[in-house]
Parts: sequence; structure tokens; C-alpha cells
Amino acid sequence: MRKLLLTVLVALAASVSVLAQEYLPTWQEGWMDFHSISTGQGESTFIMMPDGTTMLVDAGDVGELWTKVHLPDSSKTPGEWIAHYIRHFSSPLKTPGKVDYFLLTHFHDDHMGSPRKPGSGYFDVLKSVSFDRVIDRGWPDYDFPSLQKNRKSSRVLDQYIETVKGQVAQGTVAEQFLIGSTSQIRLLNDPKRYDFEVYNIAANARMHTGRGLRSVPMWPEGFDVTRYDENVFSCAFTVRYGKFKYYLGGDLSGATDSQKDKLPRDFETLIAPLVGPVTVMKADHHGYKDSSMPVFLWTLRPDVIVIQCAEDGHPKTVTAQRFLDPVYPGRRDLYITGDISRVDLGEEMWSKFKPYGHVVVRVYEGGERYQMFVLDPMSTDYRIIYKSEIYEL
Repeated sequence: MRKLLLTVLVALAASVSVLAQEYLPTWQEGWMDFHSISTGQGESTFIMMPDGTTMLVDAGDVGELWTKVHLPDSSKTPGEWIAHYIRHFSSPLKTPGKVDYFLLTHFHDDHMGSPRKPGSGYFDVLKSVSFDRVIDRGWPDYDFPSLQKNRKSSRVLDQYIETVKGQVAQGTVAEQFLIGSTSQIRLLNDPKRYDFEVYNIAANARMHTGRGLRSVPMWPEGFDVTRYDENVFSCAFTVRYGKFKYYLGGDLSGATDSQKDKLPRDFETLIAPLVGPVTVMKADHHGYKDSSMPVFLWTLRPDVIVIQCAEDGHPKTVTAQRFLDPVYPGRRDLYITGDISRVDLGEEMWSKFKPYGHVVVRVYEGGERYQMFVLDPMSTDYRIIYKSEIYEL
């Protein structure tokens, strides 16, 4: 009898636990969601805009190059998990699994994929997700600063180029990221209803002048631009909905990395006035030590900083200290997609971060309120493990 009673109590406890689990409320028209997807292998951000227009920014997969972390597990590749995530959360849309835009910020494994067999990153996403438009910094010739240099930056660049050409043959539109444009990426379903804008600020080490589609180099006159690494060529842009604004800049640099070179590459400071104050920023270069310098943080003054990680040093302790240093007033909450840097950061610093996982920013109708969620990176049903209060803007 006691064993039976104990069994019943255990079953009841398990049922209560299941019932107590909370899941992200289904997206609805008028809301905007930013999903920083946690795979442990690089960056990938899925955006659901207020009218249901969708965009995927990057689809990283470093293979075994930097890390052996696979979230939630290794039963699928990171690209397949990204596709699984997209199909799960795009289910309320008319065509789940069809994404309007893919934007590749730059040509590095942790943003596009690696030479994994039979596929990787973006190539694995394409197995079950389609894209209407592909935007990157190189189309159609991929020759800036040179095709040879770009091939050195990415071991899969030729495969990517051939894949995009194949997509174009099937009806996909491919475009080069257009600096200064506020219409290249736009709402496609009900654009007049919402106060919404995507502003393309910089790419290929060039920045918008603030007028028309004019851009200027960010490197000094006479400098050999081929000396730069791929990171400084990243596409940088903001997404604004009402009073809410989100900044994404790939791996853009903010200072010289003394262990690598002494090259002039503080491009964050140059673009900061164009970006202006934001609500949320994705940390440039995963929070590495050459990014998020004080002037940049002071200018943007984000309430929330999201770090997407793929190796130790994402973020570096010195950068995390800059995030928390009172160089600008107001709240700053730190969110991160993985715990790979926990040991390096130490428990005291790690305690400043919210629980790690899929980081979701939900902006409510009109862009005047938003809320933060963290979803379990170890599950396939994406239960909530943390949620913030609703913040007014």
C-alpha cells in the first residue's frame, strides 16, 4: 500500500512539474521577436517582424574547430537545429519554414558554416528552410578586398557562392548589402501599418555618410585594406519598431587587438553616431576584447546586451567588465547563449549574467514595451527558464 501511495505521489509531482512548465506565448501580428539561437557553435538570429516578415541573420557552425559543444545535442548539426527552431516558432505564419530574408554579416565559419560533411551551417538550414532573398557583403563577384582573401577567410566560400547561384536559378533574389538603405530590408505584408525601419549602416569597412546611399571608407587614406581580417568587413545595421531599437554588427571591431596587429580598426567609434541610442545590442565580435569600447557603449547606452558565443573568450573578462562599468547611466542586463566562458569569467562575473540559452526579445504592439525571455537550450520544446518584467520605453 505504501509503495502504491508513493508511486501515486511521484506521478502527481511529475504531472505538476509538467503543468508548471511555461512556454513562450505564440507570436501574434503586431509583435516583433528577436531569437538569438543557442547551438554552442556560433551566431544565428531569427527575427519575426510585426507583420510576419521574417529574417535569419547568420547561421554559424564551427564544426570541431573551436569547440565540441553541441546544443541541445549532437543528433542534428547546428544548421539542422537552427532550421528546427525556425520551423517551430514560425508555425503561426502562413508559410512556416519559408523565411523572407537571409543576411550573412561576413564570411567566417561561426556565422556561415564550416567544411563539415555532408553540410554545415547555412547549407544545413537549407535542407528544410527556404529563403526568398539572400543578402551579403559580396554578391555578385565576392572580390572585395579580393576573392583570394575572402577564400582564406572562409573555407566554404566557394561552396556558399555556388549554393547562392543555385538558389538564384530557382527564383531566390540575391543582393549585396546596400549601405545607407532603409528599404532593402522592409516589411512585406503590411508595411503601412507599422512604424518600422531597418537601417543599413556599414559593410566592407565603409560607412554611411548620412545622405542618400553615399558611403565612405573607414580605413585611412592610402591604407592597404587587404591587411585587415574579415571581421572589419561585417555588415552592421539597426532594426527599429516604434521607440524600440536593436543593433547588430556581426564581428565589427572597436579597437586594435594588440596580440594580432596594430592596424587602425576602431570602426565601432566611427559608426556609433549613426547607430545612436538603442534598447538592445548584440555584442560585436561575441564580446571579444577588441569590441564594445567605452565610447561605443556610451553612445549606444543599451539596456540589454546579448552575447552569442562559440568558444572561450566569448566574452572576454575585460569586455564583460566594460559592459558592467558605469560608463553610462541606466540599466544594463547581460544575456548569453552559452556557458563556454563560465570558467574563464569566474563565478562572481558569471553571476551577473541571466541564465544562458536561447535569448528572446519580444517587442509588443507599437514598439513601446518589450520583455526578455531565455529558453532552455537543452530541450527541443523550448520551455522558458527565465523571463523579465515588461519594460516600458
